[in-house]
Amino acid sequence: MAYAQFGEDVTLHRLIPDGDGLYVEIGGNDGVTGSNTLFFEELGHPCLVVEPVPYLANQIRARRSCAVVEAAADEQDGEAEFLIASGGDTLSTLNNVNRALSRIDEHTGGIEAVRVRTRTLDSILEEVRANRVELISIDVEGNELSVLRGLTLQRWQPRVLIIEDNSFGRDRRVREHLAGHGYVRFRITGVNHWYCGCGDRRLDTVLHRLQSVLFAALVRIYGTVSGRGRGAASPGAV
Repeated sequence: MAYAQFGEDVTLHRLIPDGDGLYVEIGGNDGVTGSNTLFFEELGHPCLVVEPVPYLANQIRARRSCAVVEAAADEQDGEAEFLIASGGDTLSTLNNVNRALSRIDEHTGGIEAVRVRTRTLDSILEEVRANRVELISIDVEGNELSVLRGLTLQRWQPRVLIIEDNSFGRDRRVREHLAGHGYVRFRITGVNHWYCGCGDRRLDTVLHRLQSVLFAALVRIYGTVSGRGRGAASPGAV
């Protein structure tokens, strides 16, 4: 049974059926709706979910057996203001310089500001004593780059990164950051961009890269025509 928004869980299992490492989800919501990791937990794989909203973190603990870290992943450990969108949990985000990249200001309901703990992915993975990491899924409403800056990719070497991009290809900073650390985009599903290590024989193929480029072009055209997408446009964003 697929739980992920665009079937990412089942697709990933088909691509790497022998994955036996840790599956990590940043921005866990209730732990079930749209989850990219629950499918793997049900197969018996170790999973970790990071979720800053207290009542959602409690729901995850009640529904799942995975490790749960109640914090907002960011580029440094500390504390910050977090905006909770009432009735629109998936829009909640850190109230920082990346707020303009989120969708929270489109929310028509109430918004509650709370103080939450912030953690780097490095410190979180150290805490759970991670070894091999198969997947890191990041859905944090515009704060994706800050999360990545708190992750030492050369140390953890996740097999796959799935990162939400609500800019419709207009903001390429995440892609450039990952390229600088040896990761390439090889797939796009909906608003989610998939990355793997350059040279991964199973994932980094000519066909996968071509499909990614073509789909990115279509997404960018749609974003331009519809007027959707956040982040300043930049040349060659596909």
